[in-house]
Parts: sequence; structure tokens; C-alpha cells
Amino acid sequence: MDAARVLGALLGNRAGRTPRNGQILNEVLNGVASVARAANEQSRHTPRRPERFPPSHHAPFEHMVRDSVARRHRQGGKFPNAMDPWITGAGRSIPAPPPNHDHHHHGHHAGVSYNQRAEILVTAMIMAAQADGRIDQREQDEIIQKLHPLDPTEVAFLRREFKRPHDVHVFARQIPRGMEYEVYSISLMAIDVDTRAEVAYLRQLAECLEISGPDCDDIHHRYGYRNLF
Repeated sequence: MDAARVLGALLGNRAGRTPRNGQILNEVLNGVASVARAANEQSRHTPRRPERFPPSHHAPFEHMVRDSVARRHRQGGKFPNAMDPWITGAGRSIPAPPPNHDHHHHGHHAGVSYNQRAEILVTAMIMAAQADGRIDQREQDEIIQKLHPLDPTEVAFLRREFKRPHDVHVFARQIPRGMEYEVYSISLMAIDVDTRAEVAYLRQLAECLEISGPDCDDIHHRYGYRNLF
């Protein structure tokens, strides 16, 4: 099973729901250009403090997002038209992974394999999407249909994750140390953050991952979301 490809399918489906969602994914694909510029501008007028998540945490996560989209596109997956320039340009420069690529951690600070990281991020997206209610069987079937093409192992993986108990404390304890930034960031990208339940979920997730309010706000600012703290 290629978990990164499944991640790309979920991101593509999410991006296609509203122009706002597509804009955020497009920013990540293109290097978080305008968002990062805005963050840098703000930092000039804000006293500096120690960073919990320096660029060494940003880059691996954003690379995985780009790689997952490239893999999904090679599989035949569809994305909003706004992403076509990246997919047909920079996206083509991301080669197909070599054999056994997904079974190594490639020096990632969490020390887990690439495929394991992608699996955890898929789970994080599904957990966040259920913040304001469980996804019933009919909704699961509709989501999986929208994500095709998927192979049988990928469908089975998604169905298993849909049935996972929605307990953020249990989920957070299973996250390898060093993946906190990635898990929080992908959870943020999975929802609109426009309901009390979603806001409460992100606050609870941050607490379980021991991410401070200011560090959460840094992540929100980087990806163009309003602050929570």
C-alpha cells in the first residue's frame, strides 16, 4: 500500500471542496510563498522567541505534501484546475520513488519510515474530519468513491481508519516524537475551523501533543489560518 498516494487523494478531495481549501494546498505546493512572506513581514514587528518548530520541521512535511500530490497525479487522480501549473511544472520534477523508498526514514527526526509517516498523517486527517461528528457508512462509501482510483489495500486501510475510535488522547500517545508539527499541520488542513467542535478538537490535539498556543499560532499563520490562541 502506498500511504503517501492515499494522502494525496485525501488532500486533492479536500482541495476540491472550496476555493479556500484549494488555495491553501496550492500555497504548500508552491513553497508557501505568499503565506511565508506575510509571516516574515509580521515577524519584523514581533519580538523573537525560541522556535519549537524551525524550518527543519517545515521542509519534510511540505515535501511529503508535494510528493503525495505527485504520486496521486501519476495514479490518475484529479485535482482542482488551480493546481495544474504546479502539477505540470514543478510537480513533474518529483520522480517516482525508487524501490524500498517508503521503508526507510531518510534521516527524518521522528525516525519512522516514509510510509509510516504518511499513514499517520492520513489517520490525522480522518480524525480531524470527524471532529464534529462520526462519518457513517454511507458517507465513508461516498468518500472512498471520490478518492478512486485506489487499490484494494488502500481501500481496506481507509475503512479501518474510519472505524478507529475517535479518541484524540489515544491517538496522540501513538504519534512518534518528532511528528507533532506534521500531525497538527495536516489536521489543520483537513478542516475548515469554522465550528466550535473543530476549534475544540484542534485545541485538544495541541494540548495532547504539548504544542503551546504561540507555536500553534505560528503554524496557523504559516498556512493562512486565523489564530486560535
